[in-house]
Amino acid sequence: MPSPFPGMDPYLEAREHWPSFHHLLADEIMAQLNRTLSERYYASVEVRTLLEEVTVSTVHTVVPDIGVLEAEPHTTGTTAVTTQPAAPIQRLAMPLEQIRLRSVHVYTTGTHTLVTSIEMLSPVNKGGEGLEAYRLKRDRILRSPVHLIEIDLLRGQQRPGWEVNEPPIDTDYILLVNRARLGQDRISDIWPVALNQPLPQIPVPLLEPDPDITLDLSSAVSVVYERAAYARRIDYTQPVPPPKLRPDMAAWLATIQ
Repeated sequence: MPSPFPGMDPYLEAREHWPSFHHLLADEIMAQLNRTLSERYYASVEVRTLLEEVTVSTVHTVVPDIGVLEAEPHTTGTTAVTTQPAAPIQRLAMPLEQIRLRSVHVYTTGTHTLVTSIEMLSPVNKGGEGLEAYRLKRDRILRSPVHLIEIDLLRGQQRPGWEVNEPPIDTDYILLVNRARLGQDRISDIWPVALNQPLPQIPVPLLEPDPDITLDLSSAVSVVYERAAYARRIDYTQPVPPPKLRPDMAAWLATIQ
């Protein structure tokens, strides 16, 4: 059964669904590109693992640090004082959660030179230290001869690119293609996508004089949705996961539910 949404399904943004969706979408994009690329190129999924501490909580145990016990009196009539070891600090140890960030890279065959980096944004690189780390990576790409494609299928948090923030683009999702241009300013082509719109096909630039190939993101999302049986796993009677929908999208959703 297909998703009830024409493009990106906002229920896939939920914490319980996003990691698997992010993983499967990267694999599907790689597979789609490899079916289209000439033998001069190949696409590969690159995985970067981060460790995030889930929580550490302290369990308080009420035990006196020093105990004074009355022993049987000695023949001398004195009282013996015995000290117990200090109570240990007890903490609930939670494992570090592994967060795997995926991107899809297009390389040249033989020399394995990176040509195009397709960055699939996740919550970890849209806020806090992760956002700053991604912005540094993004800046390095934009200063290199590598093409950049940015896929942001999350409505929440901060968008990393200055070109989508100044002024901000009022939309739900952002697709961006920035071509490496030797000796020229780098200009981003931006596709704002609302919740009630299908995801567009976007170009994937390669080395000159080779023409672009096309990434059909809507098809990739649909394949992943059906392959992972999200229709069985998502309860569409529940509200859309945070953040809150834009008013016009909330009004549209009310007409289809």
